[in-house]
Amino acid sequence: MSIRNRIVVVDYGMGNIHSIVKKIKHLGGDVFVSSNSDEILKADKIILSGVGHFKQAMNNLRKSKLIDTLNQAALVQKKPILGICLGMQLMGIKSEEGGDIEGLSWINANVKRIKVSDTIKYKVPHMGWNEIIIRKESPLMDGVGDKSEFYFAHSYYMDVHEPDLILNETEYFSRFVSAIESQNIFGVQYHPEKSHEAGDIILSNYVNI
Repeated sequence: MSIRNRIVVVDYGMGNIHSIVKKIKHLGGDVFVSSNSDEILKADKIILSGVGHFKQAMNNLRKSKLIDTLNQAALVQKKPILGICLGMQLMGIKSEEGGDIEGLSWINANVKRIKVSDTIKYKVPHMGWNEIIIRKESPLMDGVGDKSEFYFAHSYYMDVHEPDLILNETEYFSRFVSAIESQNIFGVQYHPEKSHEAGDIILSNYVNI
């Protein structure tokens, strides 16, 4: 691990923060929680987590005056940023959740609701363990085997328009994108902090990128 490798988990009022912080500390990462723009921009890496409603999340980021901060960190300073679950979806252009709500537009993708024809076989939200299909090599996935299982909890998914950005896919109602990578920007639909050994590998890889 480098000498300067402080990780900030952005606090924008959408939960699921403390389990991530606890896991990263367990893995040896130097991590803290903040909603302060100056502190976020001084960190070496940023985690954007979250569970809940897309529209509420964007409203919270706007009210906290964090959108410009995150854009500066991701697009100008090029800090490694990891979006988890809702945090990944916020990186898209817009979401159906709440009615075509604009996201951060870092990734050429729209967020769509999971629609199933067989409601006996497929439940919404998609919750529980499922396999990933690794689509490309990445430092985030180093040591993670194809078909590794991760824990999911979501009703929406990212419809990614550029295949080169797709890091993982998963089969459920159909094959959907479960992780993305675009230069310094990483996103996972699943919860690595709840995914035991495979999740630990991903978070450890992120700590050491």
